[in-house]
Order: sequence, then C-alpha cells, then structure tokens
Amino acid sequence: MMILTVKATLEPLENIIVQPYTSKVVRQVLFKIAEATESKKLIEVMSSNAPFKPYSMTPLYSNGRPLYKKPGDRDPVVLWAGRRYSFRSSFIISDVNDVNIAWGFMGTLNIYGDRRIRLYIDDIELLHEDALGIPVKYRRTLAINFETPTILQLPKLRKKSKVNRYTLLPIPSLIFYSLKELWNRYADSKIDVASWRADYSMLLLDYDIKPVTVLYDKRRKIRGFTGRTLYMIMTKSNRILNALSKLLHYATLFNVGKSRSIGFGVVTVHSFAKTKAKTSF
Repeated sequence: MMILTVKATLEPLENIIVQPYTSKVVRQVLFKIAEATESKKLIEVMSSNAPFKPYSMTPLYSNGRPLYKKPGDRDPVVLWAGRRYSFRSSFIISDVNDVNIAWGFMGTLNIYGDRRIRLYIDDIELLHEDALGIPVKYRRTLAINFETPTILQLPKLRKKSKVNRYTLLPIPSLIFYSLKELWNRYADSKIDVASWRADYSMLLLDYDIKPVTVLYDKRRKIRGFTGRTLYMIMTKSNRILNALSKLLHYATLFNVGKSRSIGFGVVTVHSFAKTKAKTSF
C-alpha cells in the first residue's frame, strides 16, 4: 500500500459563498483536478460507494481553524478574495504514476460554475505502509487533538440492524476499529490485533472534549465531538505497540470515525516522554 498526501492552499480570486461544511468545496476541487489531469482512477475512487473509501480530505482551514457553520450562525460561509485557505487530501494509490494527480494542485480552476480560484502545493508526501509509525512505547504519553467533529459508531447488536448508535466520547477501541478495517482492506501487511485491546493499552489521563453540531448541508446536521485527550501507553506487547504506532499515524492521514473521508474526524497526534507530558489543558 502506498499513500499520497497533498497539503495545498486555495486562494479565491473573487468572493465565493460556499456550503456550510467546507470539505464539500475540497471535494469539488478534487473532482476538478481529476478532470484536469484526466485521472480516471481518481474520479473512480472519489465516486466509490465502498464502506471504507481509499481517500480522505479535510475541510478548508482559515488561520489554523477548520471552516464550517454551526446551527445558529447567521452569516453564510464566505471565501474572501485574496485570502488563503489550506486543506489536506490523502489517497491510497496502487501505481507510482498516480502521483501525477498532484500536479493538478498547481494553477487555476473554476468552481461553482465560473468562480475562479488559484491553488498552491504546500507539501507532497508519498509513503509506503512500511514507513508508517509514530513513537509508541510503554509509559509514553500520547496527545490526540480532534480538530473537526468526530463521529464514533458503536457496534451493532445485530448485523442486519439499520439503527446506528454513536458516542460522544473518544473510546480507543472505537477509534481503532474503523482504522484497522481501512488498513486491512488495502495494506499488504495486515493488522490482526483485536480492537478492544486499545481500551486496555491506552490509559486516559486527561481530556477537554465537547460535543459540537455542524451543518453539513441544508438538510443535515451532524453531531460529534472536538477537543483533546491525553493517554498513557500501558502495554509492553510489541505486537500491540506496532499496531498502535501504525494506526495512529494512519489516523493523521485518513481521519477517524464515521464520514472520515469527507472531513470529519481530522486528528493530530503527538507522542512524548512521561516527564514532558502535561496532565491538564
């Protein structure tokens, strides 16, 4: 498995009113890039209805903050001419030639019909699955920052049940379940550690979590949580440590939880020694 990650900047050449959750803008940009680079593979991937989609994106960021609208916000979301908005997109690719997609991130595109924007590449990274991993050791501390609303789904009591239940708490096993399923769908080297092991391997030291509701479009309101958590690693098992290391890195590229491919569950992860950890936010 190879992963292509592109960090880019979008600059509107005129004021543009956009959808309330700005990953929809990023999604439109990605389709335009696929058309411009004649990437049938990217169009196919972006149009997929597969439950574990091989791509992810973030909303647009302004001054380091994700840009979206909450119920009660009176003003529309506007991209202002001349301002710069950043975003990240990641793709699981099967051929090195697919890296050509990245060149579509440079130049000018039209969105919403004839609204012009300019794109800049900030960083390109191509990683093989063997290169993934962050420092994870026994008694080491992890800080996870949930930057956009994160939606964690509880397991269904019956496989055929259509009822979905969610939690507003960052339960490690729920975080790692979807990540492990995504990893095993595309990676050559599989992860066979049971997801429940994460609950016993990560001790929650502190948290600053709050529920948040955002408008995805005119009809749908999405509720999740944002904030920060602090965990201590409590396992010495090399097999579990290796799985945690890879999946935590994977999370920073592909987001976590439900609807992660469209900009929910964007996270950053920091690992540091216990002596340097702060147990309050």
